[in-house]
Amino acid sequence: MKQNFISSGWLPINKPEGVESFGVIRELKFRFKFSKIGFVGTLDPLASGLLLVAVNKATKLIPTMHLKIKTYKVRIFFGAQTKTQDIEGRYVDYKYPSHDIKERALKLKFFIGNYQQKIPIFSAHKVKGKNFYELARKEEFLEERFKQVNVHSLKITHQNTNSLDITIDCETGFYVRSFAEEFAKSLGDLGFAMSIIRTKIGDFNLSHSIDFQNILDFSDINDLDSQIIPIYSGRHPG
Repeated sequence: MKQNFISSGWLPINKPEGVESFGVIRELKFRFKFSKIGFVGTLDPLASGLLLVAVNKATKLIPTMHLKIKTYKVRIFFGAQTKTQDIEGRYVDYKYPSHDIKERALKLKFFIGNYQQKIPIFSAHKVKGKNFYELARKEEFLEERFKQVNVHSLKITHQNTNSLDITIDCETGFYVRSFAEEFAKSLGDLGFAMSIIRTKIGDFNLSHSIDFQNILDFSDINDLDSQIIPIYSGRHPG
């Protein structure tokens, strides 16, 4: 019989690549019984990093946490375009990168602030009650749609001819995969997101999260309770 977990608070988890965000929740619900459980901001299966899980009364604060600044690290690969804008999709076009590396910092400036970003077809955005990705997998026609996003900062951390590492501070609703493709196009080339890691949500930091594998090893309710950050504890999350 599953143990009833009555504490409320935040559980910062380091989600690995290949695991769905909802898969993390399923594993927790398989082991323990909660009144409510959810998370702040979906991470794609191939993205990794900070998944902030809200337990019981903390779920009421999810909308507020959604408004916090999020930080991502993305590696953009130049020279190809994929259907899903990441490494999961099949290649749809190739073009050896021809832009000057010196152009990158200049072009990045145009993506800081508010701009209209194209919504990726492989996303959870809904149209007529159906997710984009459901329609895309059926190869149904999808009209291009855009949404306003807000980027606070973009910082180059490493680069070579074929790839570029960027740290992004942005508001909710920003599609990192779309940005990777958009940025490559702004340079006159093709590109996609080779890797995406979320490192921060507000004051919560990946460096203070618990590995997903450790969650799988939890055998007692006290194992989970020791990792919960209470809502009003004053304990600094990162």
